[in-house]
Amino acid sequence: MAKGALPSDRVMRFLDDAGIMKRPKRSNPEKAVPRKERKAKAEEAAKAAAAPKAPKAPAAPAAS
Repeated sequence: MAKGALPSDRVMRFLDDAGIMKRPKRSNPEKAVPRKERKAKAEEAAKAAAAPKAPKAPAAPAAS
């Protein structure tokens, strides 16, 4: 370790518990969202990306 080797995440946890090294906090906000909701959100994003944006047709002039 003195030559720059880094411990794996699991080993880093053990070293942090022992007080030898400090483990940085990690955040995974996606894990907090229930799986069904993540899936639905991903599907909606895919549909929005796949849907081609059609150009607006000019309004037809009204006949008098």
